[in-house]
Amino acid sequence: MVRLNPRILLNNSLMSLEYTEIPVVDWTLAERDKVLFLTELRNAMINVGFLYLSNHPIPMDLVDKVIDLTPKFFDLPQEVKNSIDMSKSPHFHGYLRVGGEANDGHPDTREQFNFGGDRTCRFEEGKPEYLKLQGSALWPEDTVLPGYRDTMLDYYQRLEDMSWEFMAYVSEALGLQPHELCSLFDPDRSKLQPRCKVFRYPACPPGPSGRGSGIAAHYDNSLLTYLLQVSDQHVLQVQNHSGDWVSVPPIHGTFVINLGKALEKATRGVLTATIHQVISPPVGARYSIGFFSSLAMHIRIAEVKFDFPQEVWDMKKARDERTGKDSEKEFEFAPKDHQLAAEIVLDEKIRTHPLATLRYYPNLFDQYFPNGLPTHLLAH
Repeated sequence: MVRLNPRILLNNSLMSLEYTEIPVVDWTLAERDKVLFLTELRNAMINVGFLYLSNHPIPMDLVDKVIDLTPKFFDLPQEVKNSIDMSKSPHFHGYLRVGGEANDGHPDTREQFNFGGDRTCRFEEGKPEYLKLQGSALWPEDTVLPGYRDTMLDYYQRLEDMSWEFMAYVSEALGLQPHELCSLFDPDRSKLQPRCKVFRYPACPPGPSGRGSGIAAHYDNSLLTYLLQVSDQHVLQVQNHSGDWVSVPPIHGTFVINLGKALEKATRGVLTATIHQVISPPVGARYSIGFFSSLAMHIRIAEVKFDFPQEVWDMKKARDERTGKDSEKEFEFAPKDHQLAAEIVLDEKIRTHPLATLRYYPNLFDQYFPNGLPTHLLAH
């Protein structure tokens, strides 16, 4: 383990929190100057919650293939996309089209395709319903989009591998043993299925305040999100500590990584999830792909506790004081944080995907939807 440098930590803790751009962390710096790499990573994680990861280990020829195939998927005939609709998957994989109103009155509309790695469904009658969450994804036939399935599964597997390596670096950056935060994952990867979501945000006429909303301001629920911005649209925004929106423009060859609520809770507020939104472009569609690393099914997040060194707590305290939070207040868990992570995920999926629930979870449908199918179908 690389020991923390108190002098660097002090300098980091005094950095301005009113950031106007997102920091770039170079993956290869870990090989050239591990202490500097961990220092930069620590500052980005504690004081910003968003970062660009450059010079990452995902081959760029594979990334370029993914970039090329992404709009081609959404250009498929609607009947092809409907054939792999999410309502046909007990694992909540597949195509989804969403439309409606965002909280701010702007139109909230997008298409997305959800998938995971090839997994075997472990559900049997009498076992917990959440075991249905894992299973193989739905894919378009290779005849209609050659190479799509193989390319995306290759991409997925490499992202999953990188997510373990990156989480190990985060552990060290926070003064923990290498791979200590990886205890949030399941050591048996066949029991863990992070999700990938491919998004298309269409061009949208300006709303009441002069802009359309691809997806309203929100936090991610994941541990970490690894986002590939496929198209050159400057529409992703992060809210800084002053409440201002900071643009996160695409930088070729990078991933945008952001903190989710699960990691905020696992670290008891040492790390905090950051609000972000997507503004639909006025002209041309915006494409992106998110990889969402997830907790192991057996984890109860309120029972997780890591022994961070005092200097990390000092950085958290300095951040909280400057952002108006009570730095001495003990982190509060919600009642659901005492539940199994798998139960929480299933609850979220059922609430936001009623058609799949009706077909594959009929014993739960009436409990969640006593008035029948809602008129506006959500997406998660």
